[in-house]
Amino acid sequence: MYPLNLKQEKKMKLKTLLLPFAALALCANAFAATPSDESLERLYQVQKMDALLDQTFQSVEGIVLSDPKVQDFLKNAPEDKRPQLEAVLKKYTTQWIAAINTPQVRAQLHKATLDGIKTVYTQEEVNALIDFYGTTVGQSILDKMPRYLEATMGPMINIINEKYEKSGYNKDLIREIHQIMCGGKNPDQVCTRQTKQTKKTARKK
Repeated sequence: MYPLNLKQEKKMKLKTLLLPFAALALCANAFAATPSDESLERLYQVQKMDALLDQTFQSVEGIVLSDPKVQDFLKNAPEDKRPQLEAVLKKYTTQWIAAINTPQVRAQLHKATLDGIKTVYTQEEVNALIDFYGTTVGQSILDKMPRYLEATMGPMINIINEKYEKSGYNKDLIREIHQIMCGGKNPDQVCTRQTKQTKKTARKK
């Protein structure tokens, strides 16, 4: 019987030694728990995502018209045609917004938002976000979010677009793509047609 008791004693000691590690593992799993659907929905509501979506749709027209490429296009157009061109841009932007701002699309956006949050944040983090955005300061930050995005993202995009256009990378990219597509033993059919057309034009001259 003694050897059996000795084995049992060793097992008990081993279990006792492993208890702290088991506790740590349980704590880690608790902190890394996937957010519940109820908490995700609560975060969606407290962040006023539907209101933010409404504000986003309302600001799309201004974003489109303030785009540097659109502005350049309007600037280079005949002066007497600019009002008509701007009206057409506004009309189609409005139609596009109406086509996507539907209950079906909003439901898809709602689900995509919750799925995205679930893949990024733990339950503990979602709880912390709910607590913060539920405060007066948190709500104030949310209310200012559209203004914040407009004040920061617009200038940032303009700077990036300007640097990209001045870099000449686009022309170099097109040139290298053309070399790849039209070079070698198996050139693209479009390149072959372009070459024939170029030769015909040269002969006429």
